[in-house]
Amino acid sequence: MRRMILVIGFGVLVAGFGYGTDENAGTSVAPFLKMGASARSAGMGGVGVAVCGGADGFSNPASLANLKSKEVLFMRHQWLSEVSFNYLAGALPLEKQGIACSINLINTGNMKRTTYSNPDGSGNFETGGMVVAAGYGRIVGPQIKVGASAKYISQKIDDKTGTGIGIDIGTLYQMKKITLGAAVQNIGISRIKFIEKEESLPVVIKAGCGYEMKNGLIGIDISKPNDNSVKFNLGGEYQINPIFVVRLGYDSSVDEGSGITAGIGITYQNLTFNGAYLGAGELGSTFRLSSSIRF
Repeated sequence: MRRMILVIGFGVLVAGFGYGTDENAGTSVAPFLKMGASARSAGMGGVGVAVCGGADGFSNPASLANLKSKEVLFMRHQWLSEVSFNYLAGALPLEKQGIACSINLINTGNMKRTTYSNPDGSGNFETGGMVVAAGYGRIVGPQIKVGASAKYISQKIDDKTGTGIGIDIGTLYQMKKITLGAAVQNIGISRIKFIEKEESLPVVIKAGCGYEMKNGLIGIDISKPNDNSVKFNLGGEYQINPIFVVRLGYDSSVDEGSGITAGIGITYQNLTFNGAYLGAGELGSTFRLSSSIRF
């Protein structure tokens, strides 16, 4: 318990030095890449580098080395009023390694078209995006896992579409009760280009720690996006019985609202349902629901 408290305290201290508004805020395209695709992680405040794995977002591709069974997962993320994410993934364990693939479709609905001469708007236009990813994780030592994933990114703004390719790399160091993880997400192999101008992907460097307890776990992530200041995520889950899990967390990257998150997990035989809630102040609330089957 003492080591767990020290880990959490150190993480909060480090994050505090960099907390605030960064001069590069909002300078990258495809911001949806930073939102993750895991309902389980979202319920724990966005923690995921060292504690989440499988087809559930694979934010750290090294976690694919821990796969024990085949898995198919679908997630629906309703973010604020009209923005939605639909995520489908499959994962396959192999000997001392694992692979996964996913597709994430982002729809922002219709937005009003405004100009300097017509600030009240005239007509509507659509924006959205798509991310197709494939990942691989492998055991390279008794306690060490490594992994990488490649992703094809497409972002649409009105009648213009920009595409790019990025990769994630990650590693895990697993001890008896403590897991340490690190990942670099959205490394741009090619930039997203709209008409003539090329835009950078939102590269994020993350480090995390997870601590397993008798009936649950707790974790912390510290991240540094290239277009914002240092952020941290803190959360955990507690297993009430073999079927039901409750989750609670805090996400410092949330600009509106308290950043407090909550979630549940229900597992029956090989079926799992996860749900997560995050309040966003005056902007409303966001929900993530996922269901998965292992076989």
